[in-house]
Amino acid sequence: MDFLYFFGNVFDPRQMRISVQGSGLYMNRERGYSIDPIHIDDPLFPTNNVGRNCFRIHQCIKAFSDAYSILENELTCFPTGGDSSLSPPYRLLPKIIPSIDL
Repeated sequence: MDFLYFFGNVFDPRQMRISVQGSGLYMNRERGYSIDPIHIDDPLFPTNNVGRNCFRIHQCIKAFSDAYSILENELTCFPTGGDSSLSPPYRLLPKIIPSIDL
């Protein structure tokens, strides 16, 4: 849930860049002349941006945000108590990805 919340509601690829140095960092992005949609440092060549061709990043961010909202809503409505072995399985994945058939 924290992943979906952060990358769906907090992370701004126009202002932040991702580095995998050490345990991983989120740093302010110095845009300069770069028009890259997202900046992710290459762990082998730090001057290389491996996210430079990710032109659908905003669709990914929206999908993370929507998934977080759906899960949060479903968890607040989730029945608690009682014998869970008597109830049918509760399937969350089709609610997040409607086209999936389980």
